[in-house]
Amino acid sequence: MLMILATCWGNTYAAAAWVDDSIYVPIRAAANPGGRIVHRGIKSGTRIEFYGFDGDWAKIRYGDIEGYIGKQYLSQSPTAEILLERARSDSEAAKAEAAKLRAQLAEIKGERDALSEQSQSLKDSLSSRSNELEQLQEVASDPIRLDQANRRLNEELSLLRSELDQVKGENVMLRSSNRYREWLTGLLILGAGLVIGLVMRSRSGRRRTSGWAN
Repeated sequence: MLMILATCWGNTYAAAAWVDDSIYVPIRAAANPGGRIVHRGIKSGTRIEFYGFDGDWAKIRYGDIEGYIGKQYLSQSPTAEILLERARSDSEAAKAEAAKLRAQLAEIKGERDALSEQSQSLKDSLSSRSNELEQLQEVASDPIRLDQANRRLNEELSLLRSELDQVKGENVMLRSSNRYREWLTGLLILGAGLVIGLVMRSRSGRRRTSGWAN
C-alpha cells in the first residue's frame, strides 16, 4: 500500500498525501513513539504535505505544524470516503449539468415548436396569397381578353367599312354608267327622230314638185 517517495530525511521536496483509514493520527515532534505530541490528531483523509520517510515514520507538514506520523497511516491516494465524496460531488455536478442541458433542450424544443407554428402559419398565408393572386390574374385576364376581342371587332368593322365604301363607289359608278346610257339612248332616239323628220320632209317636197310639173 505504501510506496517510498523519498529516502533522504533532508529532502525538501513536498508531495501530496492523505492520512489513511478513519482514525485520528497524532503528530509527534520526533520520529519515535515517545516523541512529544505537537498535534492531538489529524483525521484520516486529511490532505498533508509529505517530505519523506525516517524508518517507520513519515515526516509531514499540516498547516503550520511539522512533525512525524507512522508511515502505516500514510497513503498516496485519497481514502475511499474521499473518493466517494468526490464521486458524489461529480455526480451532483453532472446531474446539475444534465438538468441545465435538459432545460436548454426544452427551451430549444419550445423555440422549434414556435418556429414550426410560424412556418405553418406562413405556409397557410402563402397559400391564401397564391389563391388571391390566381383570382386577381383571372380578373385581370378578362379585360385583356375583352380588349383583344374589341380589337378584333374594330378590325372587322374597319374591313366592313372599307367594303361598304367600295360598294358605295361601285354603286356610284353604276349609277353614272346607267345615266350615261340613258342619255346616249335619248340622244340616239332624238337623232333618229331628226333623221326620220328630214326624210319625211324630203319625200313630201318631192311629191309637191312632181305635182307641179304635171
